[in-house]
Amino acid sequence: MAGLPHYKNSKASMNNWEPIFLNQFEVSIIPPTGIDPGQGQSGGNLLLEQVKKISGLELDKNPGVVEQYYKFAKRRYAGARPETTTMDVTIDFEVNLNDSNSMYTFKTLRQWSDLIYNPMTGSMGLKKDYVGSAIITIFNKDGAIFRKVRMPSIFPMSPITPMELDYQSQEIYTLSITWAVDYWEDVFN
Repeated sequence: MAGLPHYKNSKASMNNWEPIFLNQFEVSIIPPTGIDPGQGQSGGNLLLEQVKKISGLELDKNPGVVEQYYKFAKRRYAGARPETTTMDVTIDFEVNLNDSNSMYTFKTLRQWSDLIYNPMTGSMGLKKDYVGSAIITIFNKDGAIFRKVRMPSIFPMSPITPMELDYQSQEIYTLSITWAVDYWEDVFN
């Protein structure tokens, strides 16, 4: 009888199919031109090593449901438009100091945020000057990629997480930024 809870009745068991582990990913974040985190890479991909967590990858959109009634009988239909066509992705970074005593992750993200609005001067930027890009690659334990999310238009939409200083704390400073993602390409096997 198929469906009985036995090892041999599971295709995943019998074929040794791997589960998806949510810690097998990389993200490449490419800041706008001209941002240099002090490493001579002009923005490069310096942020990769500091990424701790990514949330908000709501890649699959659906228009939801609308309802109609005939007296007390309810019928439902797929909606006429999705609720949103954009995505807000939050990335948490741990912050280190380099040999120059620079908090390069903070510095890169602060320079990027300053292109949008610089609180020291009051200047505001144009989207063409503050938009960057990112690619999230998700793979299995032997490195075979099974999903790649390309986000060619991203920018920070939340302020940098403030430092909560505390004499009793042993926490590492974690910086969290929410990114506005207007468009993405989702490629998977």
